[in-house]
This record gives sequence, C-alpha cells and structure tokens, in this order.
Amino acid sequence: MPSFPGYSTIFVQSGTAALALLLIAARLNRPQVESPSVVLPAYGCPDLVTAAQFAGLRVVLADIHSDDPSFDLSSLGRLLNDQTVAVVAVNFLGLRDRLAKIRDLLFDFPNVTLVEDNAQQFPEPGVARLEGDGVCTSFGRGKPVSLLGGGAAFVRESLLTKEVLHHVRPARQGGGNLRTKVHLYNQLLRPTLFGLVNRLPFLKLGRTEFKQLSHIEALDADRLAILPANVKRYLERDRSIEKFFRESIPSDMNLPMMSDRSAGRLLRYPVLCATKKERDVLLHQLTSKGLGASAMYRSAIPQIPGIPRVEGEWRGAEEFADRLLTLPLHSGVSIPAAERIRDVIRRLR
Repeated sequence: MPSFPGYSTIFVQSGTAALALLLIAARLNRPQVESPSVVLPAYGCPDLVTAAQFAGLRVVLADIHSDDPSFDLSSLGRLLNDQTVAVVAVNFLGLRDRLAKIRDLLFDFPNVTLVEDNAQQFPEPGVARLEGDGVCTSFGRGKPVSLLGGGAAFVRESLLTKEVLHHVRPARQGGGNLRTKVHLYNQLLRPTLFGLVNRLPFLKLGRTEFKQLSHIEALDADRLAILPANVKRYLERDRSIEKFFRESIPSDMNLPMMSDRSAGRLLRYPVLCATKKERDVLLHQLTSKGLGASAMYRSAIPQIPGIPRVEGEWRGAEEFADRLLTLPLHSGVSIPAAERIRDVIRRLR
C-alpha cells in the first residue's frame, strides 16, 4: 500500500467514517472551544454534513463559485472565526481545491485543522502530495478504488492521539461474499447493463440523500486483503476516455480545461452547461440512450432532503448545481460510447 511520510493511515468502514474521524481529531485538538464549528463547501455530498454531525461540530457552509466547485475564498474568509476548528476542502472528481490559498487564509487561525476530502480521488504517491492536516478517501461503490465499502484516513501524526483512536471499534468479521459482490458490480459497469439499471427506480442509483452515521469501526480483513491489488489496478488504469473528452468537449463547457487547478485522474468528466435548461436537455438525451450521464448533486447542500438546519452562504452553489453534468469514465466506457456522448453534445450546441 502507498504510504505518505508524516501521516498515519487508519482504515475504517467508509469514507464518511474516515472524514468523521479526522473531524473528531480536529475537535479534540482544541478542547477549549465552546461551540466548535467546521466550514464545508456549500455544494457537495451530504455525507460531509453527516461526518460533521457525528463529530459534534456545528456546520457552516461557505459558498463556491458559480462556474467552479472550489471554495469562494472571500466567502470562506468571512465565515472563519475563533470557533472554527476545521475547514474541509473537497477534491471534486479529481479537481483539487486551492489548498495553498486556503492555507494563506488560515494564517490568522493557526490552530484550525485543514482537511482534504479525497473521496473522489485516490492520492497517488509520487503524483499527489498530501497537503491537508488530514486527508480521507473512500473505497465505496463508484469510487476510484472500489471495495464496495471502506475508507481511509491519513492523519498527521501530531493530530493522532489515543483519544482519537478510542472512537474506532474493532472490525466485524468477514465481508459477506465480497468477491461475488465485486464481480456482480463490475458486470453492471458494462454499457448495456448500466444503461438498464440506471433506469430502474427501485435501485436508487445516483440518488442524493442525507444519512446518519452510527459509529466508526475498523475495515474488515476481507477488504483489506484485496485493497493493494485494487490500488495497483487503479494506478495502471487507461485514461484514453478522459483524454478523448478533454480534447472533444467544447471549450466553453469543458470544466477541467476551464479550471486553473491541478487535475489528477478524474472520477467522472465534469461539463458545465450554459443554463439549467441546457443541462436538463442533455441529461435526458444521454440517459435515454443509456450513456451514463449524471447531474451529480442536483442542489446545494441546504436543499438536499433530510439535511438539518445549517448556516452560511450558498448562492453560487445553487447556480453551479443547476448547470453541472458529468460523463462516465469507468472501465466499461468504450471509445464508440464516448463518441456517441460527444455527438449528442455537439448536436445540441
């Protein structure tokens, strides 16, 4: 397994649990704070709020740009105060946030823990350098390195205490026919089957919902056993479909090409439409042809069903959510399928 100097790795049952553990470490690092809070981006997975809630932190949402999923630094700066114990910067589909600029903002708040949520990209040794005080990743369904469950927290050794580790229960035994589950999941990545199951409502694929986290436990031995081989496969994965989209998607909607941020391996290819109407038309045309497009999270975090009351700013997040479309990059996508996606987009433009 890859290792990162200065960080200890803790394997747990999910990426959400890994993030929660890092936020617990941030809270315990500043026990004198009366009403500890964490600043999260206003657009993203509701599991960000789940982890913060489990860690006992008040959630404050900083806005993102209407044309970029990174923090709006002016919004983030307004919301930092002496009750802030952590800031979570999200690596969105492989586009990292501007961590150096966030560090500059935190100069006057030296005890705030900077956490990088890497649930949508596995940090590659020799390519990606860990910059956060804590970094989490996920091994869940649809993640870069998938074990159909599991996550890892990379923690700076200065933050890792026995009190933090006391929050991790022992692993349950066995993965429950894990290899069979992985085989069936891989079959669903074939374009013909994926197009079918994506239209079956009872499977709830792609549905964004808020869920509670009940506990944190160590990752089971079955998943740990196959993790190194899955990481190796991920690092050797062909990137020709990603390259195809980079070169063929129109430049005015090609989000990775529009961004000034470094991009590693992308989990899905993000496209930013001019309007919500254009996004919805494209999404309908692509999904009706079984081409695996997704709108990701269709709203800012406060509008996600079940989300508890939060505070902050999110106007840019609402605009971004209305215009985003993502394209599949998994191993089941062929060049002919990618060409069909390109042609649908070009016909509409």
